Parts: sequence; structure tokens; C-alpha cells
Amino acid sequence: MSHPATRDYPVTLNDGPDANGIAGVIATLLTQNFETFPTRIDLARKLTRPTIISGSDIDSTCTINCGSRAVTIFNDVVGKPAVTVTATVEQILDLSQLKMKASGLLPVGFFTKRGLRILAAIATGNLRVRGLITHPITALRVIALLSVES
Repeated sequence: MSHPATRDYPVTLNDGPDANGIAGVIATLLTQNFETFPTRIDLARKLTRPTIISGSDIDSTCTINCGSRAVTIFNDVVGKPAVTVTATVEQILDLSQLKMKASGLLPVGFFTKRGLRILAAIATGNLRVRGLITHPITALRVIALLSVES
């Protein structure tokens, strides 16, 4: 099932109407962001390995696979991810509110009250980002893709 994203770079739920809750949330965020910020399509094309987003409070996981022509979101884990984010839905929505500059390489949103709360959650292990140390640019780009801030 395709979301009505830009014609040039659609966001597709591989599992269609059977997509899980976190896949639906991520598809909606990406679709809205590609429509509002078309330059994020170029950012998505730079993500060559899958990214996993897991909702720890809803026991739901999805894989974001960005290709050169589209994004496909799968239920569960597909492929070998560079980055895995495990967070509550509220934390994922907080991440989406962080302001990122320079294609995600300048995380200015972490220096806000919300950003400091996210950093504290990472430090305590309540929000886990596997790959943050080994793939920091990819991790920051994923946050930038999900961010509804310009």
C-alpha cells in the first residue's frame, strides 16, 4: 500500500493494511516530511542500510529501507541494520520534534529541554540507539528524516 507522498519518492508499507502500529507511525512521519521538506528525499537516498525502529511500549518493530526511488517500511526486522532505535512511542515522537540542521549532522535540537530529556533517556538506557557509536552519521540522519522541524 502506497502513501500519497511525493510522486518521485513514495513511502510504501510492505505489509499494506496488515502493517503494525510503529510502521504506520513512521510511514506517516516520513510521508509528511517528504511532502513538507522535499530536500529530505536526498537525505533518505544516502541511507544505504536498513534502520530498525522498535516501540518498546507497544511491542512493535519496523524496518525502514531507503532506496534510490522509494522508501519501503516492513513489519519486524528485515536485513542487516546499521542503526536500531528502541524507544516508547512518546520518545519517538519527541525525537521527531528535534530540530536538525546540515542534513542531520548538526543536532541543534539536543540543546533544548526536550533534547536534554532524550539524551538523559539514552544515558539511562530507557531509549536505546544501537549503532550510535559505530554509525553516528546514519543515526543522526535517521533522526533528521523523522524530524518535523526544519
